[in-house]
Amino acid sequence: MKSREGGFPVEAAADRRDEGRREVLIPATIQFPDGESISCILRDMSSSGAMLSVSRRHRLPLTFTLSVPGHNTSYPVRRVWQRADAAGIVLDLPPTDEA
Repeated sequence: MKSREGGFPVEAAADRRDEGRREVLIPATIQFPDGESISCILRDMSSSGAMLSVSRRHRLPLTFTLSVPGHNTSYPVRRVWQRADAAGIVLDLPPTDEA
């Protein structure tokens, strides 16, 4: 398989993301606003978001939190897309005022 700069496969060049992403397999927990939680796997990550593997029976809300073992915080995220057993998310951080 051909690679482009950064070692990502050529097929990844069609991705809409401007920055590179890296493949990972990190267990995580999705925490719904109503308190329910489900397991998922972080499959790839960039500086602004990630792709999750999650059971297709779960329709993710537009916003939720993501907990990763070994981190002492939950990350607010926003679902960008969801198809079959995958979902794309971005960090949903409040804008910062830069003076």
